[in-house]
Amino acid sequence: MAGSSAEPAEEPGSELGAGLDDDPGALARAVLDALPQAAALVGADRRFHHVNRRFREVLRLPDDLDPTAPGGTGRLLAHVAALLARPGDRDRFLAEAHGRRPVTRTADHHLEDGRVLRRRRSPVGGPDRPAGHLLLVEDVTRRHEERENLDRRLRELTALADERAAFAGRALHELRTPLATVLSFAELLLDPAGGPLGQEQTRYLEAVLRNARRMSSIAANLPRSAAGAPVAEPRPGRVLVPELVERVALEALQRGGGAGPYLSVDVPADGPPLRADGWLLTGALEELVANALRFTPADGRVELGARYEDDGWTVRVKDTGIGVPLEYQEEVFTPYVRAPNARRGGFPGTGLGLAGAREAARLHGGTLTVRDRRDGPGAAFTLRLPLPGPYANPNPGPGTDPDTGTGTQPEVDPGTGPSPGPGGRAGGDGGAAG
Repeated sequence: MAGSSAEPAEEPGSELGAGLDDDPGALARAVLDALPQAAALVGADRRFHHVNRRFREVLRLPDDLDPTAPGGTGRLLAHVAALLARPGDRDRFLAEAHGRRPVTRTADHHLEDGRVLRRRRSPVGGPDRPAGHLLLVEDVTRRHEERENLDRRLRELTALADERAAFAGRALHELRTPLATVLSFAELLLDPAGGPLGQEQTRYLEAVLRNARRMSSIAANLPRSAAGAPVAEPRPGRVLVPELVERVALEALQRGGGAGPYLSVDVPADGPPLRADGWLLTGALEELVANALRFTPADGRVELGARYEDDGWTVRVKDTGIGVPLEYQEEVFTPYVRAPNARRGGFPGTGLGLAGAREAARLHGGTLTVRDRRDGPGAAFTLRLPLPGPYANPNPGPGTDPDTGTGTQPEVDPGTGPSPGPGGRAGGDGGAAG
């Protein structure tokens, strides 16, 4: 058998490998052509040795402009300078390109067509005496637009914060005198020296005094709230949850004036007290009830209930109103945020009430959430308050007023005046809601 020797099979890429071995610059050119960025290789003499296709596209070089040809570097620099938006930028660019001073490693260039190009320059070769430089050019127009949008939004938010702070200051100034007048006259009328009062008159004046004090506290905290600072520290006292719920419901009925949704109340006769800030909890519950009444039609229903469970109290406010869209069931607790169905429906509001109610729950170690009703349209808010609470006192004193933290007089006497339970609508058949 005649012997024969077979040629070794040529490995894939060997043709390219031979070309790169024959031409040391071919490897550099191949690497540049493979880069997704616009790239150019510049020698130590500042001549362009190679530019990739992306470089030509980004700088929109004319077909007859070859940066690597004799005189091509000057033509390229003149072309780039002509693209720049401002004459001052063109002068600086050319002065830097032709000068002997070190060239900026990274710079952004604003072009006349609205684009923003970022140039990066890195040495190639030894750090002391580089053989040349690699230029990378990137279109960062979108990043600049996003940054400008963020800067504009920041300016708008800063201006809005300033407006809120100014409004809070004006509101505090305008409210201070009338509130002081209300407080003074209510205290004078409740003073026994002023003459006898009926039981119902006394209860109404106590409600006026209590709410005026709470409004005064809210007004005093307006500037701090507008600036995003925490409100004053809570003032804990002994809070009887059933009495607090009944009082909030009773005052909501009395404020209604004879129209509005039907308001029902379901609370136990007693239960363990909370060591909490009665003003904060009253304000939170009043906001939840007012919110439910505001967004529920006149023929609808609002249900207010409280239950003591193993580890604390759960207070629920359910309504048959417009509800809260699923995607906004967390957002509505953010200050100044309102659900779109509330905005479109023309319902009044600032977007602050629910945020304040959740903050009150948080200060007491509790939670406030909202979900859709399971049995129909509407919303169900759930306020959970743990026992003994963050202000627990191992040796609590006698019972205190849920709002002021002092005194032992119950706030609601079911035996006198209009009662909120089991339910009421307008007028004398159990009060008014709305």
